[in-house]
Amino acid sequence: MIDERQQKEAQIRYWQETTDHYLKFGTTIQAGLHCTAAQDNYSFDSSNDAILKRAGLRGGEVVLDAGCGVGGPSLYAASKFPDIEIHGITISPYQAEVAQRLIADRGVSDRVHIQVGDYHNLPFSNCTFDRVLFLESASYSYQLEQLFLEVARVLKPGGSIYVKDVFRRHGEFSTKQAQEWEDFCRIYVQHPQTIEHMVNALKASDFSSIWALDITPSILTRPCEPLFDLPRFRYFTDLPFAWGEVFASRP
Repeated sequence: MIDERQQKEAQIRYWQETTDHYLKFGTTIQAGLHCTAAQDNYSFDSSNDAILKRAGLRGGEVVLDAGCGVGGPSLYAASKFPDIEIHGITISPYQAEVAQRLIADRGVSDRVHIQVGDYHNLPFSNCTFDRVLFLESASYSYQLEQLFLEVARVLKPGGSIYVKDVFRRHGEFSTKQAQEWEDFCRIYVQHPQTIEHMVNALKASDFSSIWALDITPSILTRPCEPLFDLPRFRYFTDLPFAWGEVFASRP
């Protein structure tokens, strides 16, 4: 049985311990996404650009970055769309503190707002957002249906949700795979489900137009090699996971 309070505290400790290390190589704390074969020209900006396009962001929208980290993708979106408004929420007080400094440095405090909070209980009014993003953050949730019901509440009718994340592979695991999966979840304080599980949770939360895609071939981990010095880092040889993206709309 999962103790949600203990898990939340563990996640806060994790980000307190690791955020400064991630920041050594950029403010976008996630694996890279590329859309072309030109992988040698990869950068986190090109990855952020690909994410914004795949998520369908447009100028004039009000967007929620749920589990926003220090706000790297949100700040990038603000630089691309001068009339976009973005609200980010992170469980980590330290990440929110760093984000406030970055927002001030970029001069976008009128359009990018990041605060501490639990995305299962969002501090926003009904029908606030045009779009909600989960960029490698939904996998920290232990209550996906509750999470998506809350997201549906704050989305405008016709609004959409975009998820890019790591997912547990479907099927039986070998002994080694099962042990690596258990270690991965413990070390990174995550609880990834299968992509099918997420789709079902979205359906149960009354989302529609749901599609899911395995994007493992489009993920680059090579730019993340500095993570090898990250506290807690462990190299896995047979981890049963895949990268995926999920899109859904609120009727």
